[in-house]
Amino acid sequence: MLDPIADLRRRMRLARRTTTRSLRALVLRWWSDHALAEHPAAVGKRIALALLEQKPVETQLAGILVFEELLADHMRASDLTAFAELFEDGALAEGSVVDAFAVKVLGTLLHRVRGRSDCARVLASWRNAETAWQRRAACVAFTALAPQGDAALPGLARTIFTLCSTVVWSPERIDQTAVGWLLRELSRAEPTRVEAFVRRHARFMSRECARHAVDRLPAVRQQDLLAHWKRATSLSP
Repeated sequence: MLDPIADLRRRMRLARRTTTRSLRALVLRWWSDHALAEHPAAVGKRIALALLEQKPVETQLAGILVFEELLADHMRASDLTAFAELFEDGALAEGSVVDAFAVKVLGTLLHRVRGRSDCARVLASWRNAETAWQRRAACVAFTALAPQGDAALPGLARTIFTLCSTVVWSPERIDQTAVGWLLRELSRAEPTRVEAFVRRHARFMSRECARHAVDRLPAVRQQDLLAHWKRATSLSP
């Protein structure tokens, strides 16, 4: 029997150029042809993880699609250990793939009501990860729930602020933009607390981060906060 992963890569080579829609159709057909739905979910997870360990971006996107559409009901907080290893091993280190993984896999996992608290706790702990990509993924994942604030999960705003207050210390652009993105989404539910966070941490923020963070606040507040950021980052040591 042809190895499923080798077969998928063969099909992708034959397709030459794939769009998001055609990749989805190709992956669903491949999954069906190999009757992978008839196997325990653990088998599907191993295959999806193996796809994410591959170098080609399209192969990694196929792994993301498998988790998002075919294994969503089987994902658990315990899967975050294997996901963390993908970052630690350097498998997830390309911007478009990391963001897609964060939104479509980690975000899907967070949307599950059962086990949401455990997922949030583990993802928040990624703020101390060695790799910027893993820290970014944690921030981007929380954008799925951030607009609802504590209505989505009691204590969510506090969790997000704790995450951001650590990651914002990093000068890496991918960390800075992730913090800004997450604060922007949280400002829908917690504008006053986001404003206070920006004032407190302005000196650590890049201009891009600050602009993202205040983007959905009233125009007058944006101007005031950006002026505060400029003063905070212009002070002599």
